[in-house]
Amino acid sequence: MPQAVTASSQAAADAGLAILRDGGNAIDAAVATALATCVADPCNTGLGGYGGYLVALWPNGQARCVRFGLWAPSRVEPHTLARSYPETGPGCSAVPNVVGGLARALAEWGTRSWVKVSDSAHDLARNGVTANATTLRAFDQYRHSAFIQNCFTFDDSSDASGARRLVFRQPRLATTLEHMAEHGPEWFYRGPLGKAATDAWHDSGVDIQLSDWAEQAQTVAAVPPAFIEIDHMKLYSAPLAITGSACLFGIVAAAKRLAPLTDAAALAKLAVSMAALWSYRFGTDGGNDFSRTSVNRWIDRALAHVPEETTKPPEIGHTAHINVLDADGVLVSATLTHGPRWFGGQWEIPGSGVLMNAGMHNFTRSPVVNLDGRLYAVSNMSPTIVQGIRGAQLALGCPGARRIPTNIALVIARYAFSDCSLRQAAAAGRFHAESLALVTLELARLGDAVKHAFKARFTDVGEEGWPQYYGPLSAIRLGQDGNVDIVLDDRDLPGFSAGDL
Repeated sequence: MPQAVTASSQAAADAGLAILRDGGNAIDAAVATALATCVADPCNTGLGGYGGYLVALWPNGQARCVRFGLWAPSRVEPHTLARSYPETGPGCSAVPNVVGGLARALAEWGTRSWVKVSDSAHDLARNGVTANATTLRAFDQYRHSAFIQNCFTFDDSSDASGARRLVFRQPRLATTLEHMAEHGPEWFYRGPLGKAATDAWHDSGVDIQLSDWAEQAQTVAAVPPAFIEIDHMKLYSAPLAITGSACLFGIVAAAKRLAPLTDAAALAKLAVSMAALWSYRFGTDGGNDFSRTSVNRWIDRALAHVPEETTKPPEIGHTAHINVLDADGVLVSATLTHGPRWFGGQWEIPGSGVLMNAGMHNFTRSPVVNLDGRLYAVSNMSPTIVQGIRGAQLALGCPGARRIPTNIALVIARYAFSDCSLRQAAAAGRFHAESLALVTLELARLGDAVKHAFKARFTDVGEEGWPQYYGPLSAIRLGQDGNVDIVLDDRDLPGFSAGDL
């Protein structure tokens, strides 16, 4: 069976392929790809990232998820979390848990050592990575910032065609990766990094304790994924209350009722359903409480809800998404992040090359969720695997803040319920609504007829382009015949790559 990897850089995808060539499984490859992504895509994620989710599906139908979402410092009271945080610096950062989440996945289901899966990441940090279009744009924006000067060295040149070629190296991060390879991922939390980070927090007046850093492993869990069955498809994603999976499932369910989604009227009705789902979830008491209800009952209530008339400010989220398929047919979909802006909190744990996240801003966006006695922020990361979609299996995901579940759901719905290919579904025009006050759309891809249909149902219609719908969406499709398709977003400056064996 063919094997495949998608990632936000070619270097990261190649790291996963190297593990697959060596006989590693999809989990091994996903961890190697993620670690390489932390080096090759530093504007969107890193070892100082604040978490994410990894969903895996085995051919026998077993599905599992590693949850390493953003959690609040132990001494912070719930009522004090929703406040203003600095845009950059220690005051906007939470304890990182990307390393803990990846280590847990490898320990649970991997077959290769931490040394092996981190080899490529170390080599990239030491020897350099060629920046893709997105990373180049991010570096140009922050090139003269202190954190860039501390953590990166650059070789800026042109290739034979005259195109710009920027190679960046991270010598401090390479040393950190060496120590972690020698002592294991637990060194990240038990070694000197925690002391250096907490000293920086305390110097900034932030009360995060060294015990928070050292006990990070307790916040990571291997859990059943969120699950729903729609029209003989089985959809798996990250846990309901703390991710965007509920809205993703709801949009696919609504699209099934409106299928085939081939005319403007059907798309306008689907946009209203989106608004109802988001309004119910975050605009009603208990709308984000899934402890006493099934996801199907929640969707029915949410779709019957009258959407709000208020406008929510748009968000653009910066995350990195990974898909992997191995020779045994195991699929993995994983998403991780630095936070709502490039390079996260834009500060380095002194001397380490580890850029820290801007995670505390997530606590200002939605009510927190209590899991096992800890407070977690609500994100919209929704790595997704679909089983039985037109006789195939599909792993997919993308960046984009609150648009993540919307974008993924639209691709699933168009591929499953309309007469189009997966590539056409990924390229089709996107739209997003959270209330009746505003719907946004890619006008160039949807056209005036859809815009007019939206105007009949929404107070305002806004036009957006690729920066708002921030790709790259990527997908791996495994057909019943064993053939594999890789689909990558075709929007401008995508900054993603893939490979297969």
